[in-house]
Amino acid sequence: MSSIIDRFVPKQRKMSTRVGGLLIMVGETMFLFSILNFIMITRLQYYSSGDSYIRTLFPHYIVFLIGLSVIAFIGMMFTYVYIFPSKQKFSQEQAIKDDRSPMYQKILEIQKELNEMRTTVDSLSEKVDRMAEERN
Repeated sequence: MSSIIDRFVPKQRKMSTRVGGLLIMVGETMFLFSILNFIMITRLQYYSSGDSYIRTLFPHYIVFLIGLSVIAFIGMMFTYVYIFPSKQKFSQEQAIKDDRSPMYQKILEIQKELNEMRTTVDSLSEKVDRMAEERN
């Protein structure tokens, strides 16, 4: 199954971090504009002359805004519980795929060195134990 998918999915390219950095900066900035845009759109929707149903349901604009905030909070909780862990796992899997992550390679090197140090400490510990037994 995996080989079938690999045939149709194009290979990803190794690139510099500038494109990713620019995308992150634009995304972070757009969030601030989204808040302003959301407030302006809610005012237009609430005070629209063609749709008085919302004003019947919510007697004041503040109550309407609080209702939308509750819905947004539920969405944030859903994202936090389900979507964020899935995105993190996917991101981490992509980072270690095809040796893309220098941090992952460094961790593997450190793990190898740590195993070597453990082996050395274990052998030294055995030697110290033998020397202690010989003295007794």
